Amino acid sequence: MSGPTLAVIAIASAVVGSYASIQQAKAQQKMYNRQADITERQSRLDALAYKQQGVNSIKKLNRVLAANTARAAAGNLDPYASYDSADVIATYNLRQGVNDFTIARDNATIAKKMGKYQADNYRYAGQVAVSNAKTMAAVNIGMSFVTAGQVYGTSGLTGMFASNTAATTTAAGSYMAPAKATLSDGYMRAIV
Repeated sequence: MSGPTLAVIAIASAVVGSYASIQQAKAQQKMYNRQADITERQSRLDALAYKQQGVNSIKKLNRVLAANTARAAAGNLDPYASYDSADVIATYNLRQGVNDFTIARDNATIAKKMGKYQADNYRYAGQVAVSNAKTMAAVNIGMSFVTAGQVYGTSGLTGMFASNTAATTTAAGSYMAPAKATLSDGYMRAIV
């Protein structure tokens, strides 16, 4: 095979490989998005479980207060009197029930927020995967052009940006830019 044909094959394989990498990153992004959805749903379930704990603590508080009121009334005490032993016990039980309810409510809020935070992390990871794949695809394709031009020395690849002015090479083989830039069609072109 000739040099230009091999150069085209090398570039084409880089393009196909880059496309495959981007598609793989998009599939990974879908996986991350599904994981984010699962995480959000799980956090909602956890929040509901915590809310149920809060409801159960209020129900338990009602049972305890009702039992204490019934015992006070059965013992010939005024169950609704202020600053009585029954009132002190009821106040203590009420404080404990409200604390349990508040803790459960806060846990539900934390579960929702942590689920959203984790889901956002998954979605961002998917976006970064696709973005990085696109960047690497552009870099790989660019590098395949450079490599093909250097290895196969085709004038179509190395001379693509050459203009009327010729660049000179020193005796040591290093590149020297031409002394002037040319204007063509109203645009300034850099001479490479």
